[in-house]
Amino acid sequence: MLKFNVLTTAAMAALAAGIVIAQPAVAATQTVTSLGLPVPAGTEWGSLPGENTGGGDAYISSAAPRSGNGSLELVGDRTRVQTGVQYGGPGVATNLGLLSDVLSLVFDWQVAADSARQTYTPALRLMVQDGAQRSELIWEGAYNPGVGGLASANPTGAWYSTNSTDVFWQFATGLGPNEDGGMLQLHTITDWAASNYYSDAAYVTAISVGAGSGATLGYHAFVDNVTFTTTGGSTTYNFEMQAPVPEPATWAMMIGGLGLVGASMRRRSTKVQFA
Repeated sequence: MLKFNVLTTAAMAALAAGIVIAQPAVAATQTVTSLGLPVPAGTEWGSLPGENTGGGDAYISSAAPRSGNGSLELVGDRTRVQTGVQYGGPGVATNLGLLSDVLSLVFDWQVAADSARQTYTPALRLMVQDGAQRSELIWEGAYNPGVGGLASANPTGAWYSTNSTDVFWQFATGLGPNEDGGMLQLHTITDWAASNYYSDAAYVTAISVGAGSGATLGYHAFVDNVTFTTTGGSTTYNFEMQAPVPEPATWAMMIGGLGLVGASMRRRSTKVQFA
């Protein structure tokens, strides 16, 4: 059941005047080149200890670059890569802002042509803490129109992008999937935030991407450009290969070359004579 708020006279006037309300103020891109942080608290990405337990692996590679020279490659069953920490409860878990301020969470994804499961998309998760209750809002292609028929509508080996109107299902710790009559509850993130399933104090603790536990060991996919948008702004996490650091010999050659260029320019300089 969704909660509905009555617009104030001022808000209705603003809408009538064409004023955009709650438009993101800032858009930023954060380049992610490493997943090595064991506790990825809020600004860095990594895998919490014990998360990748199904024989799968996730790493940044150049196998299928999306926006630059790389992307996040997912291989095998049950992979998890995230920013933020969802465990520990209030005061311990990372606080990435109120759920009610979230406008969207989207990403780019690709299922590799050699994947053992070609109709199984990567999953995108928003972790939420609401009092003592921890839950996840999960995007999967099977529950979004046009993506469920992946093999025909979305051929493998190509990139696709989600959008703010896509739906997520909810998994609550201790309760399991949120179902109504045996069917998953499916809502956009903004509708989940406005529903009676969350209080106004609910906040985001982490963002996660990866493959589910049913992916199988032969699963192969890619993820990039995870974009988290709130009323305060938008951040895109772009997974890229780290630029190689020049070897000492290369540095010496570069410095030597610059010295030769400088000497050549000095020899070619024209002397000015005064009559």
